[in-house]
Amino acid sequence: MANIIKVPCTGRGQHVNEIDLEDVIGEDVVLYGGAIDTGRQIPAQIVRRCDECDEGKVIITREMIEARM
Repeated sequence: MANIIKVPCTGRGQHVNEIDLEDVIGEDVVLYGGAIDTGRQIPAQIVRRCDECDEGKVIITREMIEARM
């Protein structure tokens, strides 16, 4: 199931972008009932381009991700 959050861009239009967290941080692999430790850390922030405009950036913070996971 997709875990979608809505984040506004930093541009003048403040366009709201829908971000799929599984697409951003990837999926966990589970074998025989136990998760595999991939050593993957959640970055402090992830910056993406706005889907609507060229000037805005979408900033996803670790706190935003942890609040939804």
